[in-house]
Amino acid sequence: MIADEEIHRHIDPGSNGAIAMIAEDGTVEIYGLFDDMLIMLCRDWAFDECICAVEDVSSSPQMGVKSAFTFGRGFGFIQGVLRSNGIPFSLVKPNRWKVEMGCNLGKQYTTKQKKDKDIEVCKRLYPTISLKRTPKCRTDDDGFADALLLATFAKRRL
Repeated sequence: MIADEEIHRHIDPGSNGAIAMIAEDGTVEIYGLFDDMLIMLCRDWAFDECICAVEDVSSSPQMGVKSAFTFGRGFGFIQGVLRSNGIPFSLVKPNRWKVEMGCNLGKQYTTKQKKDKDIEVCKRLYPTISLKRTPKCRTDDDGFADALLLATFAKRRL
């Protein structure tokens, strides 16, 4: 776990969400977003001086009713855990951080192309950091990339 210094954290909501932390010395940690992991980390963060950014997301018209409800419940859960632990956070719209980080592609691009761009930019900034969700994974995880890119944005701007 990163030592007690100013740490920039980001939480990327969603079923493939992730939690990324960047310490002032550049040390990086990334975790998959699971309820128990979030609760455990937030208990530790409650005693740190930190900046936390949460991606300000919303459901999309392509989502079904059930998946939109589940997505919204997860987004609310993240905010509730942060607030209950007294951790200040900022909600950051995806287009705000994506533009600054050089990941914003137009509507003519596919979702896969956009995810690949996020991974490419993240690997350029952090060439030694693994974006694989587990040691057995063969492909980089766009949720890990997004979490780390937003943590970088938070470190620069918040």
